[in-house]
Amino acid sequence: MTQPVFTAPLPHAEKLELLRQHFPGALDTDAQGHIRINAAALQLAIDPAASGGVHVEEDGYELRWVGKREAYHSAFVPPQKLLQPLPADSQDWDGTGNVLIKGDNLDALRLLRQNYFGQVKLIYIDPPYNTQSDAFIYRDDFTARQGEVLAQLGYSADSIDYVKNIYGARTHSGWLSFMYPRLLLAKDLLRDDGVIFISIDDNEQAQLKLLCDEVFGQENFVAELIWEGANKNDARQVGTVHEYVIIYAKNRDALPREWNLEKEGAESVLAEVKRLQKFHDGDYDSASKSLGGWFRAMKATPSFMLRRFRYIDKRGAYKEDDPTAPGGRKFDLINPKNGKTIPLRKNRGWSFDQDEFNRLVDEERISFITETSIMVRRYLHETDTITPPSVYYQPARSASERLSKLMNGNVFDFPKDEAIISKFIEMATGHSDEDCIVLDFFAGSGTTAQAVMELNAEDGGQRQFILVQIPQPIDAKKQKEAHAFVTDILGKPEATIFEITAERLRRAGAKIRAAHPGVDTGFRVFALQDDPDALILHKPLHEATQADFAALQQTIATPQPAQLQRVLFNLLLAEGLPLSEKIKEIRHQALYRARDTLFILQSTALLELRELLQAEDAAGRPIAHVSVFAPWVQDDNLLLGISTLLEHQGLAADRLHLRG
Repeated sequence: MTQPVFTAPLPHAEKLELLRQHFPGALDTDAQGHIRINAAALQLAIDPAASGGVHVEEDGYELRWVGKREAYHSAFVPPQKLLQPLPADSQDWDGTGNVLIKGDNLDALRLLRQNYFGQVKLIYIDPPYNTQSDAFIYRDDFTARQGEVLAQLGYSADSIDYVKNIYGARTHSGWLSFMYPRLLLAKDLLRDDGVIFISIDDNEQAQLKLLCDEVFGQENFVAELIWEGANKNDARQVGTVHEYVIIYAKNRDALPREWNLEKEGAESVLAEVKRLQKFHDGDYDSASKSLGGWFRAMKATPSFMLRRFRYIDKRGAYKEDDPTAPGGRKFDLINPKNGKTIPLRKNRGWSFDQDEFNRLVDEERISFITETSIMVRRYLHETDTITPPSVYYQPARSASERLSKLMNGNVFDFPKDEAIISKFIEMATGHSDEDCIVLDFFAGSGTTAQAVMELNAEDGGQRQFILVQIPQPIDAKKQKEAHAFVTDILGKPEATIFEITAERLRRAGAKIRAAHPGVDTGFRVFALQDDPDALILHKPLHEATQADFAALQQTIATPQPAQLQRVLFNLLLAEGLPLSEKIKEIRHQALYRARDTLFILQSTALLELRELLQAEDAAGRPIAHVSVFAPWVQDDNLLLGISTLLEHQGLAADRLHLRG
C-alpha cells in the first residue's frame, strides 16, 4: 500500500489516542463514522461521586466568534498545493540555506508543517491590521466545497451564510478566522524554546492578545512591546504614533531567564553621559531625562539609554561561592558620611574595598536605603549587554528612505525597519543559537530576510530564513512607481509584491556580500501551485473524469523530465527534510540521495541497489531510509526485493516509504 505523500501529525490524533487508552468507554463511533464523546461516561470515569449527572460550565471565559470551528478545521486539512522549485529565480541555489516561497501563506504553512515541525526558533510576522487600507487578498472567495465542510462541522444554514459573508470582510470575526489557522500552524512549527513576534495596531490588538492566549497559552505570554515612531496622520482626539509587537513563547519555561542585547555605540553614549552629567552638575536623574531626548533627536532607538541603576545586590555584596565575585572581600564598611558601620551578612563578601566605596559615595553612586543597607548604581556604558526595553523608537520614514535608496525608487509603502527586526532576532536567538531558523510568512518587502543577513554579517551567525509572500497584484494606477519598477526595470510580465520581495533580497544580499563575502545571502525560490497532473495530490474519485484517468495513466507510464524536480522536492517535504537540503544525483532521473534518504524514481536493478547500499555503508554514509515514488515504479517484484534487501541491511520495514 502506498502512503499519502504528506503525513504530518494532526493535533487531535494524539489527544484522541490518549482518550482511547484511558477512557475507552467515553468514545464511540456513529453510523457515519464520526467519533462521539460520551460526556456522562467521561464524567463518571473521572468523578464517580458526581454520577447524578454531568456538570456543564456555562459561563467559562473564552474567545468566541462565528466561523471559529471552520477556521480551526482549515488549518489541518491535507495540503492542496505543491511546491514548484524555481532555480532560475533563485540566488546561489546550490549553496544557500535560505528559502523564499511564492503563494498563500496558509497553503505554505500546511506544507512547511510536514518538514519543519518543531524546528523554527523565531517567527516574526506583520499581518494585515484590518484597517480600511488593508485588502483581505487571502480570503476573498467561498466555494461550494467549503459550504459542505461547514455543514459537516455542524453549522446551520444561517451560520454558513454568515461565514460566507465574512470571507474577506473587515470585521473582527473575519480577521480572527483569517489569523486563527495561521497561528495554529505557526505554533506547530516553533521549537520548544521558540518565540513569535507579531506586529499589530489598535484595530486588532485586543483581539490578537486573546487569540494568542488561546493558541499559545496565557502562561506563555512574554511581553508587549511599544514600537514608537509610526506616522499615521489620522489623529482625532489623540494622535497615534505607535504600534505594538506582541511576543509569545511556545514554552516560556524553556526560554533563558533573561534576554540581553549587545550594547551599541558605547563610545558615543559614554561621551554624551559625561557631557550631560557635567551640564547637570552630576545630577543623575536630570542627565537621564536629557539623554532620552538626545536619543530621540538623533533618531536612535532608546535601547542603549542608561538605566537609573542596576542591582548587584541590595548591599553591593556577592556570595562567597559566587564564581563571578571580583574578590569577595570580607570586612565591614564604614559609611564615610556618618561613620557608621555597614556589616556584612553571613557568607557574603563586599565587591569593593573601603577606598573604592568612599569613591562611589563621593560620586553619588551609592544609594543608602537605610543607614546600614545600600544599593549600587551602575551606568549602562559600564556593562557589556542591556536588557531589551519594552519601548522602541524608530520613525517609519527611516526604513522607507533606506529601502527607496536600495531599490532606486519608492516601491513599497511603510516597510518595517530592519534595524528593529534585527534586535528582535538578536533577543530571541542571542549568540548561542546562531544557526537557527527564522520564519516570516507575511514577508512584505523582505525586511526580515535582510535583518537576518545583516545580523549574520555582524556576529558571524549562520541563521537561516524562510519567507512566504503571496503574489499580490500591484495596482498600476495607485502604485505607479512600484508597477513600473516590476514591469519595466525587472521586466516581469506580472507586477506583484512578490517580485519586489525577491529583488530586495538580491540587492540587499549583494551589498552585504560585498562587505562580508562569507555570509549566506542566497535563497531558493519555490512557487505554490496546483498539481497539474494530479500525480502527487490525487483528485477525489467522484471528481475524476474519464479524461483524468487517461491523462494519469499516460503520466504514470511515461515519467517526464519536466516533472522531475517537482516530484523530488515534494518527496523531500514528505520525508521531513528541509527545503534547503542538497539533493545528490546518483543515476539520472532514477536515483537520488538527500542526507540518509535514497529516492527511487524509476525501476532499478536490485543488484545495482545492493551495490549502492553496500558502497555507501563502506564509505561511512549509510542509507537509513528509502523513499519510492510509486506512480513511476510499478514493478512489484522490485518493491518486494527492496524490502528484503533493506532487511538484510538491518533496516526495519518502516524505513521503506512508498509515496504517491
